[in-house]
Amino acid sequence: MGLFSKIFNAFKSIRLNDKNVVIGQQLDHLLISSMYAEQQSAYLNSYVTGLSSAKLKTILEEYWQIFDKDCAVEVLLDLQNRNQDEYLDVIYKAFEDKENYASILKSNLPGKEDVFKHYLEIYRKLNNVVPELIEQNVILNFTEIKKIKDTAWNYGRGAFLVRCCYEVGYISEVELKDYLQKSYTGLKTYCSTWKEYTTSYLFGRAIWGGSNNSRMIQIAYDLLNHEKSPLKNKTYL
Repeated sequence: MGLFSKIFNAFKSIRLNDKNVVIGQQLDHLLISSMYAEQQSAYLNSYVTGLSSAKLKTILEEYWQIFDKDCAVEVLLDLQNRNQDEYLDVIYKAFEDKENYASILKSNLPGKEDVFKHYLEIYRKLNNVVPELIEQNVILNFTEIKKIKDTAWNYGRGAFLVRCCYEVGYISEVELKDYLQKSYTGLKTYCSTWKEYTTSYLFGRAIWGGSNNSRMIQIAYDLLNHEKSPLKNKTYL
């Protein structure tokens, strides 16, 4: 880490809204969006993000191709449903048994070539990502990943995007709260602690191919430890 990075991190602040603050159980639901929110320098403790309309437009339209309510619903549901992918367990099993990985994949994955290639690519990425995350002290071993998977990466992005969609008027407040509650309930079946949430998010982002992983690790650390962070004194989801 260079000097500039250290200076940047020293002055890094957790951004909180002092109006319309969400508290209690609903704050826990909202905090599933915290990794993505912190990436974008958005509020952590309110449904509104505090981002400019231009920034919201960029995130929704350029990054996610969300232009209206129908697009929003489709993307948001897809992010929730990704966590039901049973084929990831096949990939993880192959990763733990490298001598037989080819037969494990061929026997248990769909035969369609494009689908098979998609999962084979994930398997190959694991071979780079897992050692990197161990080296960066994000995880001790692969066993930590098997249960939590990349669920926080999916639920977390959905939780932040639903806030953006709410802010531009695609999603109502009732729909926003319902989506966050369902995402929270879903995430709890995989992650027990907020530390596992941040680890799962980092893992998912790394598998996706996100750059600047050290900054994301810093964000995770800040969320869990910064005095102002709403996650500071929370352990369990």
